Amino acid sequence: MPYRAWFECIGGCGERYPLTEIVYECRRCGELLEVRHDLVELKKTPPAEWKRTWDDRYRRTQWPYGSGVWGKKELVAPVVRDENIVSLYEGGTNLFRAGRLGSQLGIERLWIKLCGNEHTGSFKDLGMTVLVSMVNQMIADGAKIIGVACASTGDTSAALAAYCAAAGIQAIVFLPRGKVSTAQLIQPIANGALTLSLDTDFDGCMELIRQVCTREKIYLANSMNSLRVEGQKTVGIEIVQQLEWQIPDWIIIPGGNHCWR
Repeated sequence: MPYRAWFECIGGCGERYPLTEIVYECRRCGELLEVRHDLVELKKTPPAEWKRTWDDRYRRTQWPYGSGVWGKKELVAPVVRDENIVSLYEGGTNLFRAGRLGSQLGIERLWIKLCGNEHTGSFKDLGMTVLVSMVNQMIADGAKIIGVACASTGDTSAALAAYCAAAGIQAIVFLPRGKVSTAQLIQPIANGALTLSLDTDFDGCMELIRQVCTREKIYLANSMNSLRVEGQKTVGIEIVQQLEWQIPDWIIIPGGNHCWR
């Protein structure tokens, strides 16, 4: 596959790192990193051909392209080989016309996408499939990663635990005691994550999980890792696809990410 992607410093210093490198901040200036794609190569394929390709894959059974995320693999994480993708066929969630709500808001045509229909009940599955697949690829290439960890108040830990369980990778979760609902606490425990409830808030959990990931061979899954954005961005493409490639005036997409520095 000719398509390439890499981590690049958002501060503009020009530093780049392979997506398979364990790095979360620029080693030159300390800024966060984002995933960049070789747009020159992507633009060599005409838009009409991309649309045909994505429509042919959408919700089909050819592994792994029936996934709403991995059907757009070239724009997400082309470095991950198909056999190392960890997918629960995320994406493809309902898009419905909300006529009454739209009239109350003064919007002529309002459509709502039910991202809560994902496997764990959260849109964060869209990002976690990418992150865990990348870890699976790194392990296949020989990286000594013993687990993937996150600090969370619910949804992130549920998604991480589910995808790590599917991959056979150990998930580690730090939660602030008394600040997570029972329903969200059950998910990481049920999926075999090492789940620790700590007497601190989210920021305290985040500080500790960063220390653990720095000292041990554990990969960090929190939002400062921009791999998750690559999966979450596909919901915008999917909305346009579900609208027969008609671009709406506005798309409002949840973030739900605490980017801790």
